[in-house]
Amino acid sequence: MNKVFLLIGLLFFSISLSAQYRESDDILKKLLWDGKMLNVLIDMRVDGQTQFKNKDLDYVGFKGQTMRLWFAGEIVPGFTYRVRYRLNKPQDPLIRDNYSSAIDHAWLAFAIQDEWKITVGRQSMQIGTFECDYNGADLYLSSMVNGDIDLYKTGVTAAFNTGEQTFSMQIVNSDYSQFASEEYKNKSLNMNLLWQGSLFDGLLKTRCAYSLFQYEESTFYHWLTTGLQMNINNFSTELDYFSGRRMMDYGGIVGNPELGLRQVDDQSLSLNLKYYLGKWHFLGKGVWNKRKDTSFDDTAYSGWGTQAAVEFYPFNRERLRYLRFHAAYVYQRTIFDGPFYQQPDADSHLALLGVRWLFKAK
Repeated sequence: MNKVFLLIGLLFFSISLSAQYRESDDILKKLLWDGKMLNVLIDMRVDGQTQFKNKDLDYVGFKGQTMRLWFAGEIVPGFTYRVRYRLNKPQDPLIRDNYSSAIDHAWLAFAIQDEWKITVGRQSMQIGTFECDYNGADLYLSSMVNGDIDLYKTGVTAAFNTGEQTFSMQIVNSDYSQFASEEYKNKSLNMNLLWQGSLFDGLLKTRCAYSLFQYEESTFYHWLTTGLQMNINNFSTELDYFSGRRMMDYGGIVGNPELGLRQVDDQSLSLNLKYYLGKWHFLGKGVWNKRKDTSFDDTAYSGWGTQAAVEFYPFNRERLRYLRFHAAYVYQRTIFDGPFYQQPDADSHLALLGVRWLFKAK
């Protein structure tokens, strides 16, 4: 299988392809890039929040949810780059990637004609679902899978664009403990195949992917991540589904910190509803999660959550038009099963008020 990955990698470099990177509601495309070689953006979100866990007050205070610097531009026609750096994340070294973990993106993309592009460097994993495509500053409730997976890896991504369809193929490092054993983490790779589509004049959009993770020399984990989005006038809805196997230490969730890494089959399903009324955006969301421990051959726990949020964009001026105020309420419930069935259900209530500002500084 290593030879297969090697051949595919050589293919990437022999043909010139690339991937497109989309953000929540394509917000970056709406900013004025004006073709400059250097564009600097500041992306930040601050919330005041109150959280209850199992009816006990757990947190009251203010939190910087997001603080990122973006550097992006076009060096010459057809050659673009992006560096995205998180200032509120620990600077843990990534030995194999040779980057800080605070660097989400550090890539160069170049286009061949109008159909083919190639992107090389540290980048977003090309997996499906619309939830994984969102900027984290636009999320209030995540599914279980999106909430605890490392979405940024170093490698090469290729895409072929035809009409409104984009077909991507990506090979990146797979050294995180979820998808690579300790003994094999310096050799493990991950391959992602993604279809980003638009059908019926944009009425239906897709983000559907298959992922293959090489956990050990002869052990592979398979993931299916699919997303469907429907857009009708000012209303938009997204249905996402995650399913796959990985290694997880979920001892803190079930009250057994010595549980250690376990092989689990995870599933998540989410429904996201959005309605736009001028400067007001109304958001509703529901998620369902299930974790099966393969050693127990039984469900460890499942859960669900709901979200209600409203966003207000009060300004029309160019540098202020993406400044928003938001309020959200999130409820989550965890139901223990299998060997943990005697534990009482756990729930949490989260209320927050905040401000988010994405603006072009240069």
